[in-house]
Amino acid sequence: MESLAILVLVMFSILMLSGPINIGLTNRRVQELAASRKGLTAVRRLLFLAIAVVGIFIAITFMYETTPLAPKLFALIAFAGNFYALKREIAFAKSR
Repeated sequence: MESLAILVLVMFSILMLSGPINIGLTNRRVQELAASRKGLTAVRRLLFLAIAVVGIFIAITFMYETTPLAPKLFALIAFAGNFYALKREIAFAKSR
C-alpha cells in the first residue's frame, strides 16, 4: 500500500507542476535566452515536450477515472495550462 501512495503522490506532483513548469519554459525571456544558443533551444523544446505529453496524459487519465471532483478540477487546470503553454510555444516558433 505504501508504494501505491507513492505512485499517487508522484502522479499528482506531475499533474500539479507540469502546467506551471511548461508556462515557465515558454516565458519570453527563457525563449529569447534559448534562441541565442542553438543547442539550448533544442534541449528546452525537448524538455517542454516531454513534460507536456506526460502531464496531458496524466490529466486525461484523472479526468476519465471515477475520482472525486477535486482531482478532476486539478486535471482540467493542468490540461489547460499545458495546452496554453503549447499554444505559446507554437506562436513563438512561427514568429521566428
